[in-house]
Amino acid sequence: MIASILMIFVLSSCEKKEPFVYEYETNPQYSKGYVDFWGPVYLTEYGIDNNVLSLYAFTDSLGVDDDNQLKGFGQYLLLDDIFVSPNDTLFPEGVYQVSNSADAFTIAPGEEYEVDDVKYDVGALIYFIEQNDSYSIRKFIIGGTMTVTRINEYTRFEFDFILDDETELKGKYIQKDLIYYDESQINQGVLRQRAKSPLNPVKVFAPEKLKERPQYKG
Repeated sequence: MIASILMIFVLSSCEKKEPFVYEYETNPQYSKGYVDFWGPVYLTEYGIDNNVLSLYAFTDSLGVDDDNQLKGFGQYLLLDDIFVSPNDTLFPEGVYQVSNSADAFTIAPGEEYEVDDVKYDVGALIYFIEQNDSYSIRKFIIGGTMTVTRINEYTRFEFDFILDDETELKGKYIQKDLIYYDESQINQGVLRQRAKSPLNPVKVFAPEKLKERPQYKG
C-alpha cells in the first residue's frame, strides 16, 4: 500500500507542468477616441501625396489624470499613419490593410523609429495596461485589416489585426460624431514631428476639444 502511494507521488512529481501564460484581452471594445488629420505630411520628404490620419481609441476603464497620464487599466490603441487619398480628409468607408506601401487604404505597421540615437514607437500599436502593472506591455501591430463603415452620424471601426508576437487582436470602436483635429497646417512637411513631442490639437473639425495625446509611462 505504501509502495503504491509512493509510486503515485513519484509519477505525479514527474509530470511536466505547463508554463504560465498571461492572457491579454484579444477583443477590446473601445468607448472613446479621436482622430488627427495630418494632410500630406510625407509629401516633401518622400513624395507621397496621400493624406494621413491617426486614430486613438481607449477602452472604458481608462482615464486621463491632471498630468495627461493614462490612469486605470485597459487597452490604448494608436494607429499613427493611416493613408487616404489626397481628396479625403475624413475616413472613407472601406477596408484598410496594414502595409508599408503608403497607398490609400493602408495603415503603417508598428516599429521602432530612431531619432538622434533615441528610439520611439511609431506606426500601429496597442498598450495593454493591466491591473497588475508587471504584465502591462506594448505590442506592435504588423498585419491585418481595419474596416470602416458609417451610418448617419455614427462611425464604426472593426479591427482584425496581427501583433508582433503572432497573436490576434480584434475589437470594435463605434463613435457618434467622431472628433477630428486638423494638424495639417503646423505639421506640413515636418517628418515625424509627432515622434518627438506630444500632440496638441489646435484646429477642430468638431466643436468638442480634448487634451493633447495622453501618455503612458510603462
